[in-house]
Amino acid sequence: MTTQPPRPAPVPAPPSHAGAAPGASPSTSQQSASAPAASAAAPAGGRGVSWRSVIIFCAVAYGLFALCAAPFWMLEGGITHPLYALVIGAGMFAPTIASVVVAKLVDRTSWRDAVGLRFRGRWRRILLWAPLATILMLAINLATALIMVLRGVPGDLTGSAWATEISRTMTESGAELPVAAAVVLVLAVTAIGLLLSVVPALGEEIGWRGWLRRELAPLGPWPAIVLGGAIWSLWHLPVTLIGHNYTGQPRWAAVAMFIPACIALNYLFSAITERAGGNPIPAAFAHSALNSTMGLAISVVATSDTAAELNWFLDTPLGLIGIVLTAAVAFLVMPRKRPQDAS
Repeated sequence: MTTQPPRPAPVPAPPSHAGAAPGASPSTSQQSASAPAASAAAPAGGRGVSWRSVIIFCAVAYGLFALCAAPFWMLEGGITHPLYALVIGAGMFAPTIASVVVAKLVDRTSWRDAVGLRFRGRWRRILLWAPLATILMLAINLATALIMVLRGVPGDLTGSAWATEISRTMTESGAELPVAAAVVLVLAVTAIGLLLSVVPALGEEIGWRGWLRRELAPLGPWPAIVLGGAIWSLWHLPVTLIGHNYTGQPRWAAVAMFIPACIALNYLFSAITERAGGNPIPAAFAHSALNSTMGLAISVVATSDTAAELNWFLDTPLGLIGIVLTAAVAFLVMPRKRPQDAS
């Protein structure tokens, strides 16, 4: 699930576990250069979309995630509750569970084939695109922060204010370190958090980019990407409505803005999945990078005046600037012509 960007702070917020998450990419053997390439393999037998399977998949994924989010509608603190990240992290496996239910009980087919978790003939692409997807998502987050400052939001592009504040904060907490050592420590903790959060991110990606991407493929490239992204966005409603994304903004506006954000991210994550031969693991790395480095990217250029001027619907990776950058990168990554997903 996509994560909300925390308020600019000297130290990045811990990885959020609300997937902003992923969708569908269509399937054809040949694509024009002006359209995103379709998912290489249409569902078994070349059939059309099984809407019964899609409805059951969504019902299970939505229901399980809503159950995980329900306590935080009542518990004091809501999304700031100490157990929030842990419980919502578990909820990120709801799409995977839904894919198992549909594959085994509805479609009566191989679950691993249905979600693309095959590795023969794909190892090189997976090993290439897992780190590359991480770098691409980090670059998008950093570019969004850079554009924010260039457009006039107070900030420090040298990062010195951030580094100094990190050192000061650690000193006040009793862990006195030189500025350089404090920065290295924060970056190391972020990297570890990114690697750990790949697991819950994969819980989403197996369902969204693995199963749903393939199932919606017969609709054609753009309809599959848009519909898959919208489905993914609305899956987040149980946490978006209690403040998970777009801190402090009206919830109706947050829900509305999150739809195009998820469509753009679905486009990118689907493109990465296509490049990996249909395997959703590299997309999970991109998803984890989004969640783990969004706060860091904003913090690196932040000063004490940044939060007051920042526009959550424009200046963040889930805002307009981030959406445009994400869609542009997705267009470049999406194969124009490609073979079918490896079986």
